[in-house]
This record gives sequence, C-alpha cells and structure tokens, in this order.
Amino acid sequence: MNDLNFLRLIFELGGSWQNVNNIDLAVKANVSKASISDRTQHLAKLGMVNYKKYYGTKLTKKGLKAVTPLVQQHRLIETWLYEKLDIPLSDVYEKATTLSDNPDLILIDKLNIYLDYPQACPHGNIIPINCSVPEFSDYSLLFKQGISEGTFKIIHFTEDNYLFKILNNIDLKLSDDIQILNINSYDHSMVVLNLRNNLKEILPKNITKMIRIEKVPVMQRSV
Repeated sequence: MNDLNFLRLIFELGGSWQNVNNIDLAVKANVSKASISDRTQHLAKLGMVNYKKYYGTKLTKKGLKAVTPLVQQHRLIETWLYEKLDIPLSDVYEKATTLSDNPDLILIDKLNIYLDYPQACPHGNIIPINCSVPEFSDYSLLFKQGISEGTFKIIHFTEDNYLFKILNNIDLKLSDDIQILNINSYDHSMVVLNLRNNLKEILPKNITKMIRIEKVPVMQRSV
C-alpha cells in the first residue's frame, strides 16, 4: 500500500478531525501495529500527519490536501459501481479500492458530470470537494450509546470491507431507524430493534464502533 492510500485509511477512520489509534489502523490495513508505527512516523517526517505515541495519528493540512482527491475519486467510483453498474453494496468498497490507486483529476471530473456531483457515497460518507468534510464526536457512534427509549437513525458506516460483508448478511441499511434494547456488560455487544422491518439484531462492539447515528426527534420516528 502506497503512502497516499495509507492516508486514505486514516481519513476514513476520522483522521481529518480526530486522532486515530494504531490498533484501528492495523485492523483496517491488515498489518501489524509495528508496521503502522513505522508508517505513521515516516508520514510525520513528510509533514503529512501529526503522530503522538499513545494518542494516535491525525492528518495535517498538507496530508488532507494530498489525500482529498483520492478519497473523492474512491467514493465517486463506489457511487458509479452501485448506482450505474448494479454492483452489490457489499462489494463496491473493495472494487473501488482496486480501481483507485492514484487520483486522476480528469476521471474525477468525468464521474462528477456523469453522476451529477453526488454529495455522498452509497455508505453515507461525504464525497470531499463535492461537500464539506464534517466533524463528528465519538458520541455519535452507536457503541457510545446506552439503553434508552430513544430512536436513532443510521447516517453512515465506516468504510471497512469487513463491515460491509457483515451488513450483507443482516438486514441493516443506511437511514434505518433503530432502538437499543440491551447491552451486554461483558463484551459490550448490543441488541437493536430495526424499526423498518421489526427485526432484532445482535451487533458486536467491533461493528457498533463503525456505525454512526443521530438521534431522531420524537415527531419523526418511524411508525
């Protein structure tokens, strides 16, 4: 994996606005933590990231500027594969990664024109330049929520191929309204009720850490 694609992984884990820890990066890149430390220190010397031991890695302005076109291209390709070629949602991230090693500004322009400048990819993540990059709190992640009578809407999924394969096997989709019924005190897995289909799902912590939600006002809840 080249430096630019490694910066993309940091971006996808929220590294444009928060520190990303080495464990999450190692899991996403499927490499050892030692390899992550070496790569982040290398990128820090290039001025692409700020790296602090025990705190994690965050993109600098230079790093964000360098990786933004690649993220834009990747998410445009995802949108094209899903909307125009009918590639299954569970497969578009991996295929877009294969097709998007380096940004091509002409390809980006052509895809934008063809797709009418979409603002988000099929997983709900914004397409940079087409839309401003938001900053989220950790508390907008599903795993940070407690049991309550509140209803939450799924607003996007972390771009992770493992997650997309899991979602392909359960009926949980973008924009679904869910309620948290139970949280296991040992492994922090959640039982959620999907109000779209009235089905209950058990979601392990490594999945709930990759689902971002927002609270649904009472008058907007599903019936």
